[in-house]
Amino acid sequence: MNQHQAVDRTVASGATDYNAAAFVIQGRLTRVRGQNILFSSCRQAIFAVNDTAADIWRSLEEGMPPHAIAFEIARSGVDRREADRHVEAALEDWQRLDLIRPCAPLSPPSAREHVSQVVGIAGLYVRIVYPAARAFPAITAFRHLEVEREAADVLLRVVECEGRIHLFRDRDWILSCSPDELPVILKGQLLTEVLDHRAYELAVHAAALRRNGRIVLLCGNPGAGKTTLTMALVHAGFGFAADDVTLLDSKGHGVGLPFAPAVKAGAWPLLVEYCPDLGAAPVCRRPDRRRVRFAVPRESVPAPASPLPIGCVVLLRRGRDSKACLAPIDPASALRGLLNGAFSPGGDLSGTAFDVLTQIIGSAQTYCLTYSRLEDAVELITKACR
Repeated sequence: MNQHQAVDRTVASGATDYNAAAFVIQGRLTRVRGQNILFSSCRQAIFAVNDTAADIWRSLEEGMPPHAIAFEIARSGVDRREADRHVEAALEDWQRLDLIRPCAPLSPPSAREHVSQVVGIAGLYVRIVYPAARAFPAITAFRHLEVEREAADVLLRVVECEGRIHLFRDRDWILSCSPDELPVILKGQLLTEVLDHRAYELAVHAAALRRNGRIVLLCGNPGAGKTTLTMALVHAGFGFAADDVTLLDSKGHGVGLPFAPAVKAGAWPLLVEYCPDLGAAPVCRRPDRRRVRFAVPRESVPAPASPLPIGCVVLLRRGRDSKACLAPIDPASALRGLLNGAFSPGGDLSGTAFDVLTQIIGSAQTYCLTYSRLEDAVELITKACR
């Protein structure tokens, strides 16, 4: 059972203004042999709660706003400030556990309290609306993708409630996160929007760089060093096209999704030479709580208006103390590398998508790069792409 199959009923039937703290229930409360039990269907988890928390939950189900719940608790003899703390703590915990979420705001945000940006990726235009207090640093991670455009294909709205960030697509709730996870969460949602747009034949899990009117694809398993090598090659004069995902059309031409790379903490010292601004970039968190910084690319080559042919495919194999070597590989090995993590709009790889891959392998140079030192890898790829 996923989060969209969870119990999903509006608990505030009258007020729909977000400031009135209307919530949607995504869990169920029951009492078994004297114990109060909350069930989260989206997390498939069980939580035991005390009687006060159970009363707060039932009041939410009845549509009572938080300030009224605190007032009722205070009427039973509890200090009002203590009652407020009980309610605030419960709401904070339940949002973090995805047991409740706020309703989508009906009214458009005011210009003074919110800021927005329109980003363009692979022909799709997305407007992101932020609370002014939460726009930074997320808005800077997508600044290089901004376009001067009023109309957008998709509206994403960021809403803050009780210290949690909630992302809505139009009026549909997508997910919740902590404030420091917002840039990573938005990057993931923008990727989802582009893939759902289906304006491609195949998406491959590969970094992409531009060189001499063609695209160089870097493929490899997680930890192979795609991000670090990509930033080093940009520093060496390659044009940045993608850090992680590249789209292929029916002709076998590619267009990268140029999201700013989210560089993990372990790679920060390696990239000081190639990305000197990285040390001053804000620290964000992934959902697994690992620290990352966004390396917003500085373009050294103007981005093309249309997809480019694939000139080179490089499979990465990084190993400690490995001797640097860029060796040609056979078509089957190159195909396996491109297929690893590939995504087709229909789900399964179609015959047309496979034809696209074989067309690329038939015309592009294909290599396996073994390396341990970053400068050796940059030198070998630069020579191969002259």
